[in-house]
Formats: sequence, structure tokens, C-alpha cells
Amino acid sequence: MKKYILFSTALFMLLVACKTQMENTTQTSNNIQQMPRSLQNNMYAFDVFKILSQENSGNMILSPFSISTALAMTYAGAKEKTADQMQKTLYFNENNESFHKEFSEWKEQILALGSENDQLQSANSLWAQKDFHFVEDYFQLIEQYYQSSLYRVDYKNTDREIIRNEINDWVAGKTNDLIRELIKPGVLVEDTRLVLINAIYFLSQWKIAFDSNSTREDKFYVENDNSVKVPFMYMKDVLNYFENEQMQLLEMEYEGSDFSMVAVLPSESSSIQQLLDETQGEEFWNLLEKMEMQEAEVLFPSFRTRSSFDLEEVLSSMGMPLAFSNKADFSGMTQENDLKIDKVIHEAYIDVNEEGTEAAASTAVVMIRKTSTIDQEPIKVFRADRPFIYFIKENKSNTILFLGKVTDPSKKDG
Repeated sequence: MKKYILFSTALFMLLVACKTQMENTTQTSNNIQQMPRSLQNNMYAFDVFKILSQENSGNMILSPFSISTALAMTYAGAKEKTADQMQKTLYFNENNESFHKEFSEWKEQILALGSENDQLQSANSLWAQKDFHFVEDYFQLIEQYYQSSLYRVDYKNTDREIIRNEINDWVAGKTNDLIRELIKPGVLVEDTRLVLINAIYFLSQWKIAFDSNSTREDKFYVENDNSVKVPFMYMKDVLNYFENEQMQLLEMEYEGSDFSMVAVLPSESSSIQQLLDETQGEEFWNLLEKMEMQEAEVLFPSFRTRSSFDLEEVLSSMGMPLAFSNKADFSGMTQENDLKIDKVIHEAYIDVNEEGTEAAASTAVVMIRKTSTIDQEPIKVFRADRPFIYFIKENKSNTILFLGKVTDPSKKDG
């Protein structure tokens, strides 16, 4: 049976009335404009992952690539200080047509690599209130640069359960039925005006599969002397590898070699959170440049994880509170500037086994009215028997598509 990886993310934006405004801001590098888009994506990925990791001690998976894509569609409608905050928080360039053109080209280059082996697909959709005063130029820009389908619906007069089921069916169809209920009952309300969805789907086997006959149970140390028995997959081959005093890095490619999983194993004297606190996203990328092909013996646990997050507070604390307040300026979307963000919901799923990976993810934000080479060296041993970080990346630009951690592989969520 062919095993594969499959990810999807939908960003579903809910803008509702809210009286509380947070004034937190965050400092970002002055050279955002000069960064390649892949590094901008990865810097944001580690920023949000670090916060979520602090708040969630267990296994975790998310797709920053999809979140960025959906928020980029939202950013297209942002103006003034709202746009400035989103730019700094998300590591975007200046909000103009040039940015969206460049973002689209970057995204399409990655998707083109995935389409060669039928590994990666992405789709966008907008679900807009049919009689609302949207700026049609906004829809045209989103269609041009994000190839988004536009659905006109009636949140005010139609049974919203019907619309909710239509959106959920769309997401399920783009995630091979792994994310079936992104939008829960009660999320859509009479004042809902726009739902933005991005879905990404990745499907692949390992380039070098683990030998299923060599899988055996062993101890995974959740913390200190506390251990659980889990299946460990085994492989011995020449792989991209790096180690220093803080961590070990191992790269395992998927078929076609355009995508790979990188596992980051903290040293026995360190931890995931300590590693995240001491290492910036840009530093991880510098470490990737130091990886070399070496013979390695790999013991890696199979695991399955499902995660769900509400991201509005995280994004606000990271530096974009205006977008969630009554002072939000989304006048690029609507003539009367009466929309803001209330909810950003993200759900993700992953299943890693001997032959490959299967996964899916969804993120949602709903908009409603404001009124409410091999050296002869000893074989390296990569024994992932304690909590570790992993990410799946596109190899040409090193763009992170999915990012997660394993703290207890015996917990099979989802």
C-alpha cells in the first residue's frame, strides 16, 4: 500500500465586532525588504512556532506556508497602520501589487516542483457576502495572483449551516477528506462577510524507505527518566547530516528530491524550548548549509499528530493587534472600511511511517462587520528517542511548508 504525505491548510478569517484593542508591538529586522521570500516565510514560521510551542507542551504540527498564503490574501486588503503591522509581523514586503506578484511567483515555483511528481497542490477560495460593498479590484487581484475561486453566499438570509457545510466540503475535498470540519457550528454568524480559504496538499513517499521488517519497539524518553515504549523505524544509509554541541540535524528526502523532512534533535542536556529560545530561524538556515552527506544509522519513531489552534491572540501579541480591533483598516477590501479580524483557526494532521508521511492542515480567518560527499569517518547515529523538532521543506529555496515537534510519539492523535 502506497503511503504518502498530504498536507492542507485553509485560512479562514472571521472579522467581528470587538471592543478590546491590544497595543503590543514587535521589533523586526530592518532588512525585511531585502530577504528572499523563502527566508521571510521561515523567519515567521519560527516566530509563531516558538510561541505555540511554549503554550502547547505536547505533540504539534502546523503549516506556516499555508498560513502565510492565506494571510497574504488578507494583507492585500489592508491599509495604513494595519498593513504596516501585518508587514512587520509576517515578514512581508510593502503592500502593493509588486509584492503580490512576487509572492505569487515564489508560491507557483514551489507548487510547480510539487506538480512534477504529483506531490503538491494548493487551492484558494473566497466566500463573500453577495450584497456587501466589496471593492471588486480586490477580488480581481486575488484571482490574478492567488488563482482564488470566488463564491457569493448569503450569510444573512440563508441557513448558515448550509454555507458552513459547503465550505467544509470544499476544504475536505482539497485535503483528501482529512480535515472534515474546519469551521465548527456557530462560527458563521449573521454579520459574517468574508471567509478566505487556502488549502495545500502534499503527497509523497520517502526517497529511501525505512525497512518495515527492522521496526522495533524501544524507549522514547518523554522527559528525564519518564519513558514510553513506541515503534522505532530503522535505516542505515548515506544522508545529509550535521551536529554540534546543541543539536543533531538529519535530512530525509522524499521521492524526486524536491522536498525533504529535516529532524532537529536537541542534545541530551538541552530541550526543544531551550533550542528555540537560543536559536533564531535564520540560524537554522545557516546550519542547513553546513550539512554534509555522511553514513548514518537512523532510529526514528513513527508518529501521528493532530493539532488545532486559535491564532488571533498569538498574531496580535506578535505585533499586529490593529487587524483585530475596531481601528482595523481593510479599506482595500470594502468601500466603507467596516471589517476586521476576529478569529484565525488552524488545524493540522500528520502520520509518519516507514514508507512516507500522510498529513493535512487547515487554517481559517472569518471577516464580519466591526459592529460586532562521504568521508571515512565513524558512522553517525541519529537516535530520536527524546523530544525533537521536524520540518518539511522545499529543497531549492529551503522554504518551510510544515513545522512540528514530537514530545510523545505514543500519543496517536486523530
